[in-house]
Amino acid sequence: MKGLFSILFLGTGAADWPGEYDASLEAAEKGTVRGMASILVNGKVLVDCGPTVWDAMRLFGADPRQVSDLLITHTHGDHLNGEALEQLIGARVGEEPLRVWVEESGLERVPVLEGLVVESLEVGQQFEIGGVSVLALAANHVVKSPEQPLHFLFQREGRTVLYATDGAWLLKETWLRLRETKLDAILWDATNGDSQGDWRIFEHNSVDMIRIMLQTLRKEELLAPGAQVLLTHMARTLCAPHEEMRASLEPEGLVPAHDGMVIELGVVDE
Repeated sequence: MKGLFSILFLGTGAADWPGEYDASLEAAEKGTVRGMASILVNGKVLVDCGPTVWDAMRLFGADPRQVSDLLITHTHGDHLNGEALEQLIGARVGEEPLRVWVEESGLERVPVLEGLVVESLEVGQQFEIGGVSVLALAANHVVKSPEQPLHFLFQREGRTVLYATDGAWLLKETWLRLRETKLDAILWDATNGDSQGDWRIFEHNSVDMIRIMLQTLRKEELLAPGAQVLLTHMARTLCAPHEEMRASLEPEGLVPAHDGMVIELGVVDE
């Protein structure tokens, strides 16, 4: 097997988890502590930089000097934090400037810092960073500005990963783009867990909503054989304890991620 994607979960929690990351490896694995939602792709591409990301990188041994690019799903404080960004830049002294990719209407919300280069994004834009192709897709989420929150579709040598948080039901324009590919893994917003009747379903998923969307993905044959479905951005006040969620969802092939979890996608050598 040749590795194409290595994805490290640096945080799997929603905004109601503490902004101070007091975690051990054991607590992270058990899901009793969650940082703000973030992933690191192939050690080079960071998605979101909330207040807990820097501490999570240190806990899980991620090397900030290897991070070349930072993708921002949207500029809410649990996804873009100035202090964590300064810490990341400070650890990269002597390296090339960190490129931060932000939807064009959110540019003014990014701190002006030395060692930072800010790149504008728009929905439908496709570009390559860290050896991975990235497609920016519209997310069903709200920011108190004209900014359009984003999902990201990662592709490399025929393997495809969708990172879809924050956001509720997939927007139709996003669905139409996804119909052009097959997904090997989906990292999906599951803020509401199995809770019922909560108003946050209008911009975040419940597990029931994910089940319904998966029915369509399967019917349309958009999931590759063995595709992984991982849940992230889980609210402390809305989701069941981690082990309870894991046990109840395992028969369905749904996996609640935990901080420090790593998934690997490879291709069989011919």
